[in-house]
Amino acid sequence: MDKTVLNKLKNHAMGFASATLVRVELATEESRLKTKFQALGQKLYGAVQDDLLKAIKDDPSVLEIIGGIEESQKKIAELEKKLSKESAGKSEKA
Repeated sequence: MDKTVLNKLKNHAMGFASATLVRVELATEESRLKTKFQALGQKLYGAVQDDLLKAIKDDPSVLEIIGGIEESQKKIAELEKKLSKESAGKSEKA
């Protein structure tokens, strides 16, 4: 086979693998985000039952969950941006 054809195949395979890895990272981070929202929901549900909504805003565990949610949302936005850039780059090459 011609080296040019092999290089094109290799580059295409590497691009596909990279995009797949980003999609897996994105799915993993979305799953983590869902878990954090569930944990926050459980805390809020307990506070509503015990009529402690004002006290929950100062709960360190709630603040930690909220911080984790914000970090996950930022990471998801970065991964989606990276994925869209890779998709745009592939469509330009096609």
